[in-house]
Amino acid sequence: MSVGKSWFDHTFASRQSTEQLLRPDLESGLLSQHDFDLAVAFLPGYHRYLPYVHSVLWGAAAGYGLYRFKPKIPFPTTIVGVSAVSGYGFGLVHYFHEHRNFARQLEDRQAFLLVLENVNKRLGNPNRLFPQLDNNRILERIMKRKQESGEYLAPGVELVGDSSTESLAMTDGSTPAPKATEDASSSRPKSVWEAIREANAQNTGKRSSWDELRQRYERERVSERVHVQSQGSTPSDLEDPRVTAQAEFDAILEAERKAARG
Repeated sequence: MSVGKSWFDHTFASRQSTEQLLRPDLESGLLSQHDFDLAVAFLPGYHRYLPYVHSVLWGAAAGYGLYRFKPKIPFPTTIVGVSAVSGYGFGLVHYFHEHRNFARQLEDRQAFLLVLENVNKRLGNPNRLFPQLDNNRILERIMKRKQESGEYLAPGVELVGDSSTESLAMTDGSTPAPKATEDASSSRPKSVWEAIREANAQNTGKRSSWDELRQRYERERVSERVHVQSQGSTPSDLEDPRVTAQAEFDAILEAERKAARG
């Protein structure tokens, strides 16, 4: 594992906290039950104290040797200090060796890397643990491998870094809700026709806005006809496409009135 020891020690300090941090990925299907049980048993285990144990043992051994044999060397405390530091370094080697063995026992190491990224995100850390990895590509391989074995990830599985929950939902076959479109439509001003329909629905039993619109249109039509006749036009001149359009318009108005009264 390339992640620092301090991050592991502070993040997985107890079995209970480890279960709480890993369970969302277990429930989403990103983490298998085998890897979950293995991580819960290992991460908060004794190996966290190996560097300190080695440091104490090496320092104590050096101190006991100096006390027991009393060699005539200058600065004996320096020997003890160097031995303790060397023991700490050997303990780190032992520590990472245990982590390597743990990683070899995982069923899906790539999925576990994404799980660690998710845990880091849940802790509120803005920086990624593995910035050199392409999370999207890793996730695609994981999903393909699981689908081949008959397993599927939950649509709401958490992703981190350059991935997002929405992108996973789209990859898994579902479509995200068009929030931007809904917000735009809700904020769009109402048209004249929508305002008339709404007023007509609210004022059922009163004088309808459709009636007023029709009467105004009829008045304009009559005045136009009178004006044309006064100029010597024949009745046949009045039979133009506007008459047909008027009839269609009246039919639309009547249908809208019936729909509003419901």
